[in-house]
Amino acid sequence: MQGIVLTASAEFLEAAKQEVLEVFPASKLENLGDSVFWLPTETDPAYAQKQLLMRPPIFVHHMHAAARWPVHTEEEIIQSVRERLLADLPRVPPGAKVATQGRVIDKAIAWQPRQLKEMCDELLLAHGYQPQIKGPEWVISVTQAGPMVYYGLALARDNLSDWAGGMIHFRKEPGDVSRAKYKLLEAIVRFQLDFPTGGHALDLGAAPGGWTQELLARGLRVLAVDTGELDPRLRGKAGLVFRRANVKDLRFPAGTQFDVITSDISWDPFFTVSMINRLVEYLRPGGQVILTVKLMGRKPLPTVRRVMASLDPKLRVQHAQHLFHNRKEITLHLVRISE
Repeated sequence: MQGIVLTASAEFLEAAKQEVLEVFPASKLENLGDSVFWLPTETDPAYAQKQLLMRPPIFVHHMHAAARWPVHTEEEIIQSVRERLLADLPRVPPGAKVATQGRVIDKAIAWQPRQLKEMCDELLLAHGYQPQIKGPEWVISVTQAGPMVYYGLALARDNLSDWAGGMIHFRKEPGDVSRAKYKLLEAIVRFQLDFPTGGHALDLGAAPGGWTQELLARGLRVLAVDTGELDPRLRGKAGLVFRRANVKDLRFPAGTQFDVITSDISWDPFFTVSMINRLVEYLRPGGQVILTVKLMGRKPLPTVRRVMASLDPKLRVQHAQHLFHNRKEITLHLVRISE
């Protein structure tokens, strides 16, 4: 049998399944775990995957096209994957960077993905490929759930994330003022964001300064606004101006233009949208907005869709995603279009 293995957060699994069923309404989805489900396909799963990629599901972190078959032991997993991989490798350009990602969804079979990776890496080297962990071009995906193994080989970009299950991790750096910066970092990586060096950013609700710190590190000048204090380690940073104010009261002189506006404020989602709409006049054409939208126990999909429908017409949604580092929120990436 063939299909697609999809991963979401456990809290938003039903929302993710709802999105998939909107594309494939006749499908019978099967839960493989608390945050993983299976979409069987009658056609080539790679084709079905491309249909999903045309409008990426907001609440899906990761997906991989797969064939599945029953297994009983670690030896069976490794041997059967080896045989399938040997048959599939001619599809991969010579010298390509290839990652092996093994996932154990439950303990129905005693096995270690490490053994699988060693076998795949050895095979890849023998055939002139480059085993890779970060930034692969292709990914070998092997998921075990119950007495079944799910195997696929695909371009990394077709999986939504090049991390297994979308579980991207960042190293904590000395001097980090807040783990909240990982949400911004993930958005930058997932959405492939690029900021103008020396550009002007407005960071709303900035304290304690995780997002401000990352924006400064990327060469932006930052106006950070909050009623609370920034972390003392940010004091005196070149390019930083701090304004103690409630963002609801923000006003700027005529002609003020920002290249980037960011917000990670824990407010009602529709209040957040009204705030961004009010500030859009200060965002230059082509400027970007990165904000988190807190769902606050509301129905996820209807809320997100109402939020996006409430945006100023001058703002175009480029990306809308529940990221791995998001909690009860999603991240929006918006661009101001020219009038």
